[in-house]
Amino acid sequence: MKFLPLGCVVLCLTGCVGDRSDLELFVTTTKAEHVARIPPLKEPPKFEHFVYQAELMRSPFVPPSRELTEEVIDTSKNCLQPDLKRRKGRLETYALDNLKMRGTLSEVGTTWALVESIDGSVYRMGVGEYLGLFNGRITKVTSQQVEVVELIPDGSGCWSERLNNLALSGE
Repeated sequence: MKFLPLGCVVLCLTGCVGDRSDLELFVTTTKAEHVARIPPLKEPPKFEHFVYQAELMRSPFVPPSRELTEEVIDTSKNCLQPDLKRRKGRLETYALDNLKMRGTLSEVGTTWALVESIDGSVYRMGVGEYLGLFNGRITKVTSQQVEVVELIPDGSGCWSERLNNLALSGE
């Protein structure tokens, strides 16, 4: 009884000793038929050397001038322009595409929109508040959408109004 498991193992191993020519033939034909075809590498782009000449360019260690970093608006023109002296709102750093309307809150005739930013924060926004990158001001809040009037520069120093909206998102 002690040698029964040992006998089974020896019997199983004797099946592994034998003619393996059919197995070897299969492996060699499979290797021959399935050759990997690697496309040739593309030619690397030519390197163009750039000589930095400090006297012709702004130093990267000096902050740029105000004209390069701020919106410079010609206030001498008598046309529609944004108020640059007003303090920017909390949602004016996001594009309207990155904001979602999640719902509304109401209290005695006043309705606020619940607007979610891409970082997951939800803000209560009402009529007259600003959001979006283009000086967007909320003009109307309904249960289905928020209407926003944006100011778009026309290139000549004046600005034009564009109506946009945020629809209620069910995601």
